[in-house]
Amino acid sequence: MLLNKFFINVLIRVTFIVLTSVVLGIVLQHLDRGYYYTLTGMIFLIVFQAYMLVNQVNKTNGDLEKFFSSVQDHDSSVRFSENAKNNSFRKLHDRMNYLNTIIQNVKIENERTSHFLQSVVDHVDIGLLSFDMNGKIEIYNRAAKRYLNVQEPRQLSSLKTMNDEIFKIINTIKPGQEILHKMGIDNLLQSILVKATELKFESNVIKLVSFQDITNELDKKELDSWQRLIRVLTHEIMNSISPITSLTTVISGYFKKKDDENPVPLEKIDHQIVSKTLSGLNTIEETGKGLLDFVDKYRSLTSLPKPNLSKFTIDSLFLNCKLLMESNISNNIKIIASVYPEDIAIEADYAQVEQILINLIKNAIEALSDKKNGTIHLKAFYADDGTLIQVEDNGIGISSDIIEDIFVPFYTTKENGSGIGLSLSKQIMQNHDGTISVNSALNKGSKFTLKFQL
Repeated sequence: MLLNKFFINVLIRVTFIVLTSVVLGIVLQHLDRGYYYTLTGMIFLIVFQAYMLVNQVNKTNGDLEKFFSSVQDHDSSVRFSENAKNNSFRKLHDRMNYLNTIIQNVKIENERTSHFLQSVVDHVDIGLLSFDMNGKIEIYNRAAKRYLNVQEPRQLSSLKTMNDEIFKIINTIKPGQEILHKMGIDNLLQSILVKATELKFESNVIKLVSFQDITNELDKKELDSWQRLIRVLTHEIMNSISPITSLTTVISGYFKKKDDENPVPLEKIDHQIVSKTLSGLNTIEETGKGLLDFVDKYRSLTSLPKPNLSKFTIDSLFLNCKLLMESNISNNIKIIASVYPEDIAIEADYAQVEQILINLIKNAIEALSDKKNGTIHLKAFYADDGTLIQVEDNGIGISSDIIEDIFVPFYTTKENGSGIGLSLSKQIMQNHDGTISVNSALNKGSKFTLKFQL
């Protein structure tokens, strides 16, 4: 509507200029009759009309330039007069003022939202630090000040002079990675979990790093783990010590009188007593060997070598595990392997990862012993923040009341099980900065998932 009025206004002025020019042309043909004053008037009228046209266009351009400049400078306080005599200017100014009011309201709302988000960020106990590719710090909340002991840093490099170790962690941590770092806070040694993620905005990449004090959680988890471990160790040791104690009491009773510390005379020691004594000593020896074997297995858990990293494809790992295990399984069980994409590779200790898979496949075989159509499915695929390897079976599953204990050293429900296979697997994955988890239901099967960081 405003453009139509402006167009009509300009059209009228141009039309008058053209008509005046036509009249001027006619006057020029009759100069010999002395129309000099008329000629002067016509020329003045044309110049005046041209001036008014240019002035109106410039006025509109000036207002538009002023408006767009204010928008560009984020200045919504500029106001245009709505009392202009020209109706089109009055409407144009009214629309510009309305747009400025909208921009001002949006700006106020953005500032209110920004202030609210900043308050939320400052309120949380987790330290948050974000910076762009040039090291310019965008977010730095109160908790981060406590962890990093720096008040108002503008550049990431300013953290280096205060805490070189944490500066290296922030610089080198990868998106999705978690690093447990010990640092002194308020004169106490605290366990800080450092995590990172990346946010992409067009060509700019923002790295967000969080710092969380998990000392209390770790202490509770450690205490719980110790209690469960001690419970299992106590059970195993008592199972070995109790028979030895009972047998030594029985054997000693063969060689001393009842209610008397004096030994039995040699002539009363017959072949039967000697035979029982030898049998008892043999039992003590076997029980002692079992206890030594138990201690040796415990030592193997505490002296696991560091991973010897090498890059290999998961497809070749699955193929080797299938060749090793298929000759030891019955016809009612089949092993299926699928890798997508086929060229997935990880950097890990090949022998240790193979050891985990073989142990999980053995457990799956035992779970499928009474299954007619048993299936063990080996899978590998990419997740958002890592590479996943899964061993899934359709066996008897694991009950919910024991699933939390299956990774505890020496915990086992098998008659001849050692109880170190899964705990050893968990330690191997921790040494690889990875995780092992299980999802299972009775009579539906189990799925163990190994997660390696990208």
